[in-house]
Amino acid sequence: MKVRLLFSAGLWLAAFSMAGAQTPAKPAPKPAAAAAAGDSKTLSLGGGSGGGALLTRDELRACMSQQGTLRVRLNDSEAQRALLDAEKQTIANEQQALREARAPIDALKAQADALGARTASFNGRVADWTARVTAFNEANRSGLQADRQRRALDKEREEIDAERAALEAERTRLVNSNQEAVTGYNARATALDSRISDWNQRNARWNEASSALQNERENWVTSCADRRYREDDELAIKRGQ
Repeated sequence: MKVRLLFSAGLWLAAFSMAGAQTPAKPAPKPAAAAAAGDSKTLSLGGGSGGGALLTRDELRACMSQQGTLRVRLNDSEAQRALLDAEKQTIANEQQALREARAPIDALKAQADALGARTASFNGRVADWTARVTAFNEANRSGLQADRQRRALDKEREEIDAERAALEAERTRLVNSNQEAVTGYNARATALDSRISDWNQRNARWNEASSALQNERENWVTSCADRRYREDDELAIKRGQ
C-alpha cells in the first residue's frame, strides 16, 4: 500500500528549513566485517571472471587444499607417464633386437634345409650303390673285369662312408648350434613377453587412475576454479585463520 503525502508544500518547506538549521550528523561507521565484505577485491582460482555465489572462507580453504593435492597428483601422474613411455621405447628396442636375433636362426634353418637336400641325394646314392653291389654279388662273376668292378665298388663305399661321416658331423653341428640359438632366443622372447604383459597391466592402471584424476580436476574447476572468492579470505587462510 502506498503512503500518501500528507504535508502541504508550506509545511514541507518549514520542515526542510528546520532540518537545514541543524548540524548534520556523521554517518555511523560500517562494522568491520561489513567494510571488509564490501571493500575486499574478489579473485578466482581459475583466473577468470567466475560465476555463482562467492566461495565462503571454509569453501575457499577446501578448494585451495584440493588444488594443492591435485597439483601433486598431476605431477606424479605425468612422471609415471614419462617412465611408462620410456619403458615402452625400451621394449620396442628389445623387440627390434629380438627380430634381428632371428637372423642366425633363420640362417641355421637354411643350412639345415641344404643339409636335408644333400642327405636325400646321399641316400639316393647309397640306394643305387647297394643295388649295384647286390647285382654284382648275385652275378657271381670272376676274372679281371669282375675284380675291377669289385675294386670300384669298394672305393665308392669308402667315398660313401666319408660322405656319411661328413654329413653326420654337419648334422651334429647344426643341431647343437640350432639348439643353443633357439634356447637363447626363446628365453629372451619369454622374458620380453612377460615384460610386455607387466607393462600393459601398469599402463591400464595408469589410464584408469588418470581418467579418475581428470574427473576430479573437472569437478574442482566447476566447484572451485569457476567461482570467485574474497582476497581477504585468501590472505586470512594463508595466515592460518
